[in-house]
Amino acid sequence: MQRHARHDREWEQGPERGTPEDTPRRRLRGLFTPSQAADVVVELIAERGKELEERSSQIRQAVEELERREERARELHFRVEKILRDGAAELDLRQADLSVRSAELEARETAVTRAEAKVEDRRRALGAVELRAAAIERREEALRLREIELEHRATELADLARELDERGRTLAQAGPRPVREDEHVVVAASDRYRLTVRLGAAPLPGEVVELEEGSYRCVRVSASPLPGDDRRCALLEPLAVE
Repeated sequence: MQRHARHDREWEQGPERGTPEDTPRRRLRGLFTPSQAADVVVELIAERGKELEERSSQIRQAVEELERREERARELHFRVEKILRDGAAELDLRQADLSVRSAELEARETAVTRAEAKVEDRRRALGAVELRAAAIERREEALRLREIELEHRATELADLARELDERGRTLAQAGPRPVREDEHVVVAASDRYRLTVRLGAAPLPGEVVELEEGSYRCVRVSASPLPGDDRRCALLEPLAVE
């Protein structure tokens, strides 16, 4: 007994680093030596076990959460693919519809361009017609004024003819006078009355007489309006412009 105690003391007081054979002995001695360390180890093992169980539970929960997330991700991926397929089909339909509408729009633009060209042609034609109508209106107005002027001159010529007739009757009452045939007097009505002496016999009523101012028609032949003049007088009016 004392020998074993001494041996144990020698073992405990031995060098820190013994031979290789001393190391297993220490381990065995440590295993069979009663101390509080065993209780601590047991408690530590129990705590570690609980921690491991909790960790395992957390891991299982994390795995389940990951599985749920993977399932949701697969569902979301399926939905996204379905939406993409549906969206692609809808885009194809809209693209086809847009192509048809674009063709229709081009056709309508072409028709509108042609219609605008026709309207422009019609507008130009209408402008030409309006110009012609304005020109015709101006000519009609000029003719109307010319007719009024001619009526006024005809009235003046009628008055002059009556005056000439009265003078002729006065001369006839005074006695016959020889009429000269080498010259005659013409009274032409234009912008004003012009008295001109011409050679030769007086023209007959209805004949056309050419003067420097233009062509005239003889409407009447009577005695000269000049006092004591034995020549005949032809009353002329200008020819109407067609």
